[in-house]
Amino acid sequence: MEASANITSDPSVPSISTSAVLGESMEMPSDTPICKGYDFNNGIDLTSMLQSALVTGFQATNLGLAIEEVKKMRRWRMSDVPFENLSPIYKSDDNLQDIEVRKKIRAKIFLSFTSNQISCGQREVIRFLAQHKMVDVIVTTAGKNKLIALKIHSYMDISQDTFGFAFRI
Repeated sequence: MEASANITSDPSVPSISTSAVLGESMEMPSDTPICKGYDFNNGIDLTSMLQSALVTGFQATNLGLAIEEVKKMRRWRMSDVPFENLSPIYKSDDNLQDIEVRKKIRAKIFLSFTSNQISCGQREVIRFLAQHKMVDVIVTTAGKNKLIALKIHSYMDISQDTFGFAFRI
């Protein structure tokens, strides 16, 4: 990228630096979503709130994309794939030629998370998903004090530590 001499009038700031930070804007395609959060003035609707995550920002957008992907996985059945398009390993099973058999075969949903999710408020979400058979397999790391957190409450300690708060077990 060639730096423009007209980007800054301050000779002490290298133009290559300002061109990297203050690069030229370009017009966005007309169908580009606008970043905005959920409008609570329209009432509280969980489905709409989760749907709005797709345009709320980077982390929320990725959450929204993950929600959409999980919806697809929960809807998917092997019958969605024509028999002739199945992997050779499945084609060798004569039972799978029957569409009714393939309708009963669904995607296996794996939930993977780091152990710190157990000692925070996500523990209840994970429990709900497992309890209601919304995931088939759970893969996680295990910290020694995370096992304790499965049985007792975690507390938020609003104190003067480095980050302004801490979780206490």
